[in-house]
Amino acid sequence: ETFIILLGSIDLSIAPVAAMSTIITAMLVPSLGYFAFVVAILFGLLAGLITGLIHTKGRIPSFIASLGTMGIWTGLAFLLSNATPITISTANSHYLTWVTGDFLSIPNSIFIMFAVLLLTYFIESYTAFGRYVKAIGAGEKATFVAGGAIDRYKTMAFMLCGMLAAFQGVIISCIMASGSARAADGLQMKAIALVVLGGTAVSGGIGGVFRTFIGTLIVFTLEYGMNMVGVNSWFQQAVYGVIIIVAVALTIDRSRISIIK
Repeated sequence: ETFIILLGSIDLSIAPVAAMSTIITAMLVPSLGYFAFVVAILFGLLAGLITGLIHTKGRIPSFIASLGTMGIWTGLAFLLSNATPITISTANSHYLTWVTGDFLSIPNSIFIMFAVLLLTYFIESYTAFGRYVKAIGAGEKATFVAGGAIDRYKTMAFMLCGMLAAFQGVIISCIMASGSARAADGLQMKAIALVVLGGTAVSGGIGGVFRTFIGTLIVFTLEYGMNMVGVNSWFQQAVYGVIIIVAVALTIDRSRISIIK
């Protein structure tokens, strides 16, 4: 979600994309083994491409474009799973150990998290794509005048977001040993909360991956505290909503927005 918000856009479809990824993984692991994870991630890439093209070629606001695809993937997830969890049997559990196992008593998921962090930081800081994403967020018209391929980089950002959402779904399916249309419930709100809490401005151009990492640490510390005192999971969603409102109010650059709609 970081790259999308850096654009000054939003992607509301990440939770159902992740849920679809868990279902694809659970359905295909018995027959495809490790390749099932690749198929799930490729689905995320395709989902991001579709949302990106609707947004850029259809000239539809990202909020509406992703809201529409959110509905599509949610419906498809419930249809494919028949609204019931799909379990990965113990006979196929060895395919999941790259996530659920550990190395030197450190969970593999920690190594995966830092690998994704470093990869996305490299993309943000050392590629033309990363520089253009920030430039578009800071000033789309100026970037266009300077010769930037606005639509291409926007679409690529949605593809990256979809791929990472699907990868998150793969991780969830490995941990839960199942796939479900509800596997990623709450992911959307939490993802946006940790991005904006880290200091990435919703108006675009300001922020980045490491700020999101700081936001992640804050949000998960808060979540751990709420779980310790027995705060209801649904009430936690309300807390994330408050976090988003407060963080946006503190970080939005109002000088760049003459009219608030």
